[in-house]
Amino acid sequence: MEERFKDIEQLVKEAGLNQPSSVFSKNVMSQIGAITQKKQIVYTPLISKKTWIIIAVLLLVLVLGIAFLSDSNTSILNTLDLSFLKLDTIKINNPLAGFKFHKTTVYGILFLTALFFIQIPILKRRIDKSF
Repeated sequence: MEERFKDIEQLVKEAGLNQPSSVFSKNVMSQIGAITQKKQIVYTPLISKKTWIIIAVLLLVLVLGIAFLSDSNTSILNTLDLSFLKLDTIKINNPLAGFKFHKTTVYGILFLTALFFIQIPILKRRIDKSF
């Protein structure tokens, strides 16, 4: 077994030890510095401003829909005095006149909305920790 390694040992002795140049570490560190400067992370939000506006509009429509389309006895529209608009002369049929939200549906929508707004800070903290 030692006979196999004699050739390798002799080759290593003939080649000698290679010494890096005196500026080797300086060259390596400058290249590392150049690489890290190129890969800077630029902050971009997960949800753009346009998407936030769309979400806000949808939530506003949802909240107003729940307020105006709830039971006829407790509807906000019944408490408003809109006589100054003179809507008596215009006959508009409401396509959603028979539509009623069940209490369970309203509670579910409110619960999911609350969970949505609770998740945003949690996800933001998690993302901040990872970067």
